[in-house]
Amino acid sequence: AQATSPQVEAYLQPSLPFRSTTGHSFEASRAMSGLGLEIKLAEPGAKLTKEQKEKVEDNFKLLDRDRDGRLTVQEVGILHRAFGQNPTDEELAEMVRAVPPSGLDLEAFIQFFSKNYRTPTSEDMLIRAFQVFDLEDAGVMSADKFKEMLTSLGEPMPNDEVDSILKEADVDGSGLFDYKSLAKRLCEGPRRIPDLP
Repeated sequence: AQATSPQVEAYLQPSLPFRSTTGHSFEASRAMSGLGLEIKLAEPGAKLTKEQKEKVEDNFKLLDRDRDGRLTVQEVGILHRAFGQNPTDEELAEMVRAVPPSGLDLEAFIQFFSKNYRTPTSEDMLIRAFQVFDLEDAGVMSADKFKEMLTSLGEPMPNDEVDSILKEADVDGSGLFDYKSLAKRLCEGPRRIPDLP
């Protein structure tokens, strides 16, 4: 029997659900991004380094529980997120639509990861975006004002997606939240780890 690393064993726990009920997978990615598995590429489509390929191979083998050299569609999604990517459930479903029912082998997974890679948003970038609307430099923002802006300015976000983000904020009794804390939580990713069947 192959031993599992503590990092991978942490996300193979069977008692934790796979999907976020909010439509975003904030919980899943936060837990997995804290495992030290993140892979950063210069840009989508970039080649992985030798060390990155070895990290993928090691974790691919650990997820390939039936030892057939292929990952199922669900396992592809789990490993993609484990390497620091944080797509919504809808985005991930669209990405894995192209995965054949037989799954992906190691090389196909590496191509999948590289093709679907997105540069993570930094905490600093999010804080600067919040500060544009913090005219009093108070470090807090009204949850109602935040929701109004996201659902009406530029390319409006659906209410349920904004509600998912606000669930990550610690909104006080006055309806305010510390946007630096929210930026940190969003960049850490989800808190919940997905489950394997």
